[in-house]
Amino acid sequence: MNIYLDSAATTPPCADARKAATDAMENFGNPSSLHFMGLAAEKIIEAAREQIAKAVNARPSEIYFTSGGTEANNLAILGGAKINNGAIVAASAEHPSVSEAFRELARRGFEMFHVEQFGGLVDKNLLKAAINRPVALVSVHHVNNETGVAQDIAAIGKIVKAADSRALFHVDGVQSFCKLPIDVNAMNIDLLSLSAHKIGGIKGCGALYVRNGVHVKPLLLGGGQEGNLRSGTENVPGIAAFAAAVRHQMQDMRANFEYIKDLREIFLAGINGLGGVDVNGKGAIPHILNISVEGVRPEVLLNALAAKGVCISAGAACSSNKRQKTEESAVLRSYGLSVERANTAVRVSFSTENTPYEVDAAAAIFVQCVGILRRMPKLSGGLR
Repeated sequence: MNIYLDSAATTPPCADARKAATDAMENFGNPSSLHFMGLAAEKIIEAAREQIAKAVNARPSEIYFTSGGTEANNLAILGGAKINNGAIVAASAEHPSVSEAFRELARRGFEMFHVEQFGGLVDKNLLKAAINRPVALVSVHHVNNETGVAQDIAAIGKIVKAADSRALFHVDGVQSFCKLPIDVNAMNIDLLSLSAHKIGGIKGCGALYVRNGVHVKPLLLGGGQEGNLRSGTENVPGIAAFAAAVRHQMQDMRANFEYIKDLREIFLAGINGLGGVDVNGKGAIPHILNISVEGVRPEVLLNALAAKGVCISAGAACSSNKRQKTEESAVLRSYGLSVERANTAVRVSFSTENTPYEVDAAAAIFVQCVGILRRMPKLSGGLR
């Protein structure tokens, strides 16, 4: 039996999304074409735009489709900074698609301010101090992709707009969309990044919410699709699947949240007797469980689990090079963790596709693998 517990990296496409994508492939017209096939494809896109806008209390005209969360983050940050004057303010521990965009702005001469996070949360007093100057853009993630810790976006949005109403407030909502309520108006969000494959859609599709009246400079030049903001022929099957996944998740978001919460508790109960295990990230949403396992290196444990059919991850799957893996450790270090605890962390993440039975089974396999590795120092990675 294969048990997939790595949904923070990507979720299994839900049945509704798979069907929507397949149906859209039958209508292969280019949505920019004026004949009936093109108009039918355009109709699919516009229906999806309405569905996603409804989920965040936006207008359909404010939703722009992208290739995923990374492009949406880059477009919001690089495109927003190009239009607006002032400094750039961001949380100290962000997703690579955000932190790398900030590095690029720094190379271009933008003034950068990073607000420290304590326990994974942005320090609001430090945030106020950072925006006590002309600010072009403030960027904060809603839910951290490694730990699941959720920021108080409504409170941060109020702080940003009270300090400088002209400052753009960007939120990386990739890990929170369809898991936590998002209201772009109540939260004062100007730019919101979303991704399909984190909620049961398929890879290669995302969206950026851009508040009406906010100007963002395009990164891609071409035919002027997506309101001249994102050129390139739209991924109609991916967009159709995205909307279907949103519809599926939003039918009863509260019930889904409680279901995932139960799965997390089942896993924790299953490993309760295993000593030397610490949960990282107070205030995390239940979908992401970050735990440090004393005496065992993450890559060794992952291989042992994979050999028995259990899939989890160490840090963020989108980070593959050595420098980015160091940054992942920095995320946990910002929580006040020791180097050893940060470097022995693994991430278990759940979706509504998981069952209580398989989560309980995965916990038992987890305990078994850790026990074996701890008894064999060479296999554990030499930490004991």
